[in-house]
Amino acid sequence: MRQGPAALSDATATGPNLTWPMYNKCKKWEHYNPNPYFGGIIVYIGRKSVFVGVVALMILGMVMGYSYTLLTEMFQEEERIGNEKPQVNKAGALSDSFEHLAAVKPPQITSQETTFIFERTYKSCGHNSISYRSATAEEAGLSKEQIESTYSSWAIKEFSPSIVWLCEEVDGYCPNHYIIREKNGRIAIYRPLEDGQGVYLVHQTNIDTAFLNADIQERIKEGWVVDSLEQVELLMESWDS
Repeated sequence: MRQGPAALSDATATGPNLTWPMYNKCKKWEHYNPNPYFGGIIVYIGRKSVFVGVVALMILGMVMGYSYTLLTEMFQEEERIGNEKPQVNKAGALSDSFEHLAAVKPPQITSQETTFIFERTYKSCGHNSISYRSATAEEAGLSKEQIESTYSSWAIKEFSPSIVWLCEEVDGYCPNHYIIREKNGRIAIYRPLEDGQGVYLVHQTNIDTAFLNADIQERIKEGWVVDSLEQVELLMESWDS
C-alpha cells in the first residue's frame, strides 16, 4: 500500500467518507449544502407559512366585514326603534297627539248592576229619607246627561257606573208622620206619600167632628200633624170619651 501525498490524493478521489470533512475545512458552511433534501424541506416550510398567512388574512377580513355589517344593522335597528318611541316635549309631557289620546276616557254609563240611591229632604219636618234599589232595564246604559234629563227634579250628588246618588227637596212632611183630617164629617187618619205629592188614607174613624171644640175642629181642618201612631191613639181616646 502506498503512503504519503499520493495515497491521500487517491483517497480523496475515491472515498466519500473522507471527502466531506476535508471539503468542510476548505469551504464555508453557508455556501455548501451537503443534503439537498433538507434544503427542499426548508423551502417547502417557507412557502406553506406564506400560504397560511394569506388564508388567515382572508379569514380575518371576512370576520371583520361580517362584524361591521352586523354592527351597522344593530345601530340602524336601534335608531328605528328610537324614532318610533313617543316624542316628549321640554315639559316632560307626551306630544300633543298622545296627550289627546290619553285625555279620551271611555264613557261613564249605568248598567243593571248600578245601585240607585234616592235621598229626599222634607222641608216641613226637616227629616231625610234614603232608599236604595238596582237600576231598571230602562235605566241601564244611560249617561250622566241622560240621568239628569230623566230625573229633572233631582240633583245628582254622585255618578259612576256603580252608583247613582240623587237628591231632592220636598215640600211637606216625611212618611213617618200622621195627619189627622176630616172626611165626610168624621175624623180620618192619613200619611204623607214618600214623594211629598199628597197623602193616603190609613184609617177612617167614627168620631164626629161636630162634637169637638172649635179649636180642635180648626186644627183638624188644616191637618193636624203628629209624629207617631201612639200619639194618634191618645188623641182618638180623648176625643171619643
